[in-house]
Amino acid sequence: MTEFLSSLKADLLDRRLMPLVALVVVALAGAVAYAVLSGGSSTTTPAPVASAGSPVTVSPGLAISQNTPEKAVSEMTGGAVAQHRGTAHNPFTPLPEPKAAAATTASKPSSSASSSSGSSSSSAAPGSGSSSGGASEPSPTPSKPAKPKTVYHVAVLFGAIPGPATAPVTQLTPYENLKLLTPLPSAQQPLIVYRGVTAGGKYATFTVVGEAILHGAGVCLPSATQCGAIDLSIGQSEQLEYLTPTGLTLVYELNIVSITSSKASTAGVKNVLRQESKAGRELLKRAGLVAIPGLRASSQPGVLVFRGHPASGAGAHAAGRSRHSR
Repeated sequence: MTEFLSSLKADLLDRRLMPLVALVVVALAGAVAYAVLSGGSSTTTPAPVASAGSPVTVSPGLAISQNTPEKAVSEMTGGAVAQHRGTAHNPFTPLPEPKAAAATTASKPSSSASSSSGSSSSSAAPGSGSSSGGASEPSPTPSKPAKPKTVYHVAVLFGAIPGPATAPVTQLTPYENLKLLTPLPSAQQPLIVYRGVTAGGKYATFTVVGEAILHGAGVCLPSATQCGAIDLSIGQSEQLEYLTPTGLTLVYELNIVSITSSKASTAGVKNVLRQESKAGRELLKRAGLVAIPGLRASSQPGVLVFRGHPASGAGAHAAGRSRHSR
């Protein structure tokens, strides 16, 4: 055996056989290379099989469904075609659009509509609203200022004068701006209480709260026999004869110096009402004389109007004056 191999080696190394040996080596190398390359190319990765009913998109906007039995499933590289048996399908027949694509297509008009609405709102004429397209809020209507109200100011003189008896002589006390519900001569000895003005500021009204005999130019309301209040105009005076508990007769005189008016705001009207005499209000409540016979309060502070028709005011003054006891 060793001799055979040695003889074969000697033959192969012979120069005349060297070209043949090289040819055999090249052929062997080519066969090995062919085997390797053909084996690698024939081993093809199988295409993934999609689940039934899922679309496979071939091109934009074109989807192929895998649940059609007449469609080929796969094709092998080696030339063997494996497919489902069935009738042929026309490749030019359009396939149904998937729902996702339909939803995308439906959303496009809305976006275009919104863009067109935004552009139209932004191109609105000046003064029609903001440039962003939003409707401008209406500007608040400025509230009208409250109409000023008329406030009346009454100046009087009041005090004791010599009477039928031995009354002390005193000087009349001036009241430049007599406050509403002020008791005169005092809260401890009240005879009259100032209530306001009537007939557009022509008269000053006083409620009679004490036992006194009245003498003067004042008008009794509602009548001379029921003199619950008296009205006095500018320049007129009224005397009140009062008998003290000790038997002394005192005579007080009331003179109307002036009745003026001014315009006041809401704050000014509230200030006038706050300045009302609390003592006079309590006095009227205890005596049950809060209501004025024949008169009622108006919307203006310190202004009284006659009940019923306004024209009855002049008649009431005339009737009271004709029956007034001097």
